[in-house]
Amino acid sequence: MTPNQQKRDFPAEGALLARALSDFFTTKFLALSTAPFIITILIAFFFLFQLSGEFFDMLNAAAQASQNPDAAAAQNELAQFAKEYPIISAILGSFLFKAVAGTLFYIIGGGVAVLVSVIIAVIVVGFFTPMIVSEVRKRHYPNVERNATVPLWDYLLFLLGQFLLFLLFLVVSIPFWFVPLLGIVAMNAPFYFLFHKLLTRDVAGEILDKREMREVFAQAKWRIMTTTLILYLLSLIPGVGILGQVFFVIVLTHQFFQEAARLRAAQVETATS
Repeated sequence: MTPNQQKRDFPAEGALLARALSDFFTTKFLALSTAPFIITILIAFFFLFQLSGEFFDMLNAAAQASQNPDAAAAQNELAQFAKEYPIISAILGSFLFKAVAGTLFYIIGGGVAVLVSVIIAVIVVGFFTPMIVSEVRKRHYPNVERNATVPLWDYLLFLLGQFLLFLLFLVVSIPFWFVPLLGIVAMNAPFYFLFHKLLTRDVAGEILDKREMREVFAQAKWRIMTTTLILYLLSLIPGVGILGQVFFVIVLTHQFFQEAARLRAAQVETATS
């Protein structure tokens, strides 16, 4: 099969999700989806449980301090603060404040928990990406070579840099969370950034070498971002963001194999012309 024939045989971008979906609903990939799902659920619920426990412990401490400030003050700094500001302590310890604060905590915290769980799922599925890429290649792209030669240390430096950028992006965006409409974008933008970076690098790194990655990301930047944005929006549907990670990797695997074939076919044409 010539490069031009190979390139014509690949599905158009419009069929990307459909082909990935047909792969996903096979016994092998459905079974593979259960491991990232279970691991992510356990990690996400552990952190949510710990965070909610700390939050309500703080409110209970404020309530105890308002009732017995002298005894509580010796126990922690929060109680000392409550002793000095009894009105604030009384408000924090009131049933009404707890009800309102608890509701807001679960509304806002629930939204953040969904976003965090998506990122955790992306990290977890990264351990399964080589297996997924190998299976998709065997099924659809046996003539497209995997030129993954990116060293581990380079990948670890990439991860560190992206997480630092994500944290900076997150801190800058927090003040905008409470602005109507804009808050939705501000809350999701940092998480989409990390989602896009981690998924694309994980999949591309299993198919392309370092030079090819630079070229593909330069030539197909908007095609790739369109795909990851669609996947990110799908991930916001409760459950899909965790259970669908294998599907997301399959989608991007198809896309990067197609981009790799286009790039290499163009290089062959240039070399022979």
